[in-house]
Amino acid sequence: MDAQRVGLTPQEGSALKQGNYSRFNEKERAALVYAEKLTRAPHEITDAAFHELKNHFSDPEIVDLHLLIGLANLTNRFTDPLGLELEMPEQKI
Repeated sequence: MDAQRVGLTPQEGSALKQGNYSRFNEKERAALVYAEKLTRAPHEITDAAFHELKNHFSDPEIVDLHLLIGLANLTNRFTDPLGLELEMPEQKI
């Protein structure tokens, strides 16, 4: 559902879940690789990770990307263990 809301095909959503970023362009792959590193091993982020991002994003865009990834991680770590579901505005009746 989330993947469809942002315009991803079911195949792209499935590929993301499997860590397969080949369907995405170079800029998107850089963001996805960074998101995975920040999510799974934030203590392992090095200057090289930022260098790759700087090939595609401005410094303010990198900060935005970092904040969005962090917010998604916080949300998941809060809601998942408690069994909560987010209600998206377009889903409200």
